[in-house]
Amino acid sequence: MHSAAIDRAVERFLSRWVFYGWAVVLVTFTTSMITAGISGYGMGFFVVPMGEELGISRTEFSGIALFRLALLPVVPFLGMLVDRKHGPRVMIVVGSIVAGIALMFTSCVNTLWEFYIIQGVFFGLATHAMGGMLIGPSVISKWFIRMRGRAMAVGTMGISTGGVVIAPLSGWVVSQYGWRTAWVVLGFVLMLALAPLAALLMRRSPEDAGMLPDGDSQPADGISADSNPAGVEVSLTLKEAMRTRSLWVLMIVQALTHLSLMPVMFHQVAYIQDKGFEIGAATTIATMMAFFAVVSKLPWGILCERVHVRWVTAVCLTSTGLALMLLVVAQSMWMLVAYAVLFGLMMGGFTPTLNVAWATYFGRKHMGAIRGFVTPAGNIVGAFGPIFAGWTWSEQSSYDFSITFFALAWITGGLLMLIANVPSRQAELAVAESAAKAT
Repeated sequence: MHSAAIDRAVERFLSRWVFYGWAVVLVTFTTSMITAGISGYGMGFFVVPMGEELGISRTEFSGIALFRLALLPVVPFLGMLVDRKHGPRVMIVVGSIVAGIALMFTSCVNTLWEFYIIQGVFFGLATHAMGGMLIGPSVISKWFIRMRGRAMAVGTMGISTGGVVIAPLSGWVVSQYGWRTAWVVLGFVLMLALAPLAALLMRRSPEDAGMLPDGDSQPADGISADSNPAGVEVSLTLKEAMRTRSLWVLMIVQALTHLSLMPVMFHQVAYIQDKGFEIGAATTIATMMAFFAVVSKLPWGILCERVHVRWVTAVCLTSTGLALMLLVVAQSMWMLVAYAVLFGLMMGGFTPTLNVAWATYFGRKHMGAIRGFVTPAGNIVGAFGPIFAGWTWSEQSSYDFSITFFALAWITGGLLMLIANVPSRQAELAVAESAAKAT
């Protein structure tokens, strides 16, 4: 059977029970769960055993983030591919295969540089191609408008679910069979779970499947699909968006969240162990935090549909920074539990709220190109977060200073959202009109 016929058959079959956009959300959820669970939450379980066997310091281990930047210049081009018909599907399928192979080869490393090349360069490129903050949110933006908040929330639940499912799996395999076996297991899990699912279900936009956003039978406001396929939204091109102050403010906010999240995921298990707790207790806290981040995403997403996303994001980021300070002052298990609950509940909202913000500010049609342009800035800044945390630990034998710094970065991002005004519909149209005249 021809691939196009298979696609239509799958779309018709699933559409009998649910809007097909939710199948796209499922792919995003699964991709986020596995990649975040491995490269974010799960990485912390490898710091101590790999460091002891290979003689790698925590600062050197954290340097893996820098090598994941090696192929960052390709990200804007990947963003452009997201806006092409089969781009998202091909990128996730190929990326998952390359990522799975890279993880398996990580089990064979014996030197720091082998680790950097395999995990940093090859696995880093694969995860860029698979999505992160690029493919999933961009594609979901195309499939949903009215229900975008809840769709983004469900899709990004995968990030925190990775801490509940994949991270404990990593910790268990490492403790029972060693870190080398753990990398092989994770490689098989990633490749076998993602490649078939994306090949079968991923679609770029509802128009490609003969549908409309949100499963509507006709475009909103009575506008014809031919004259305005984006419904009530005005979509800015990348060039038009770059002329607005809001794009640069949102880029800085996103960079601050990248800077502040990864080092916490990367080092929190070691930080809790440094406070005198066993790895079992540290694993429990990390898993609990991830669980509450999962629980909180849907309420944050629905809130974005009822309250302007600008205010929701500001509250989310500011409260996340305040909750993170609990980890610094925690000296008892009960304080660590309070950190896990509050930080999880607050931090869980930053991905759905920011993803909704990008689409709300600039529309859905060119979201791949826009996210491809802004994503490298966050990745570059974020790469230094784990290194900074590792360096301060080496200098002070403590994470207190670095975690306090990251808490202040969350709060700064929340305050910056207050000056990120959404370009008015009239301003967007004026920019688009002037750009058209110029050409």
